[in-house]
Amino acid sequence: MRPYPLHLRATSSTLARATACLVLCLSLGLLGACGGTKRVLGPPGMSVQEVELTDGHYYARVRLDSPASMPLVLERLDWTLTMDGKQVAKTSTPLTLTLAPVAGDVVRLDLGTPATLPRLAALGPNDSLAYLLEGELKISSPSVHYPIRYEGHLRPTPGKPGSFR
Repeated sequence: MRPYPLHLRATSSTLARATACLVLCLSLGLLGACGGTKRVLGPPGMSVQEVELTDGHYYARVRLDSPASMPLVLERLDWTLTMDGKQVAKTSTPLTLTLAPVAGDVVRLDLGTPATLPRLAALGPNDSLAYLLEGELKISSPSVHYPIRYEGHLRPTPGKPGSFR
């Protein structure tokens, strides 16, 4: 009596084929795991932290947050400011800033004088002002550009004249 049926007997050729198949599968698995890190690049997020009157000009502190897995060298922000549905400023701001991977930083934008932004200058303590800051962010490394947009409402900051959040 034979211990195993004929079709289950291991022969040297079937063992060699099984070993070769196992080595091939393991090699392919290792190659797939060593594919390197994926580079993520996407549009930075933007938010306005504060608008403040300094030296006769309103300046906005704008936070840019990068989701990218690599540093981004910011070149320029072309932007338009709309308040209560009316465009009040449009300009280009050169930037000399490098955003670290998955990080953020603050840039300062000169919005203009109280004479060019009368609605903001007249904002009372219980008032709010709808605004939209939008434009295009140009990045020099890697060479890309993204549309960027943030809308919100400005209210006077309590106890801090000339400041709005």
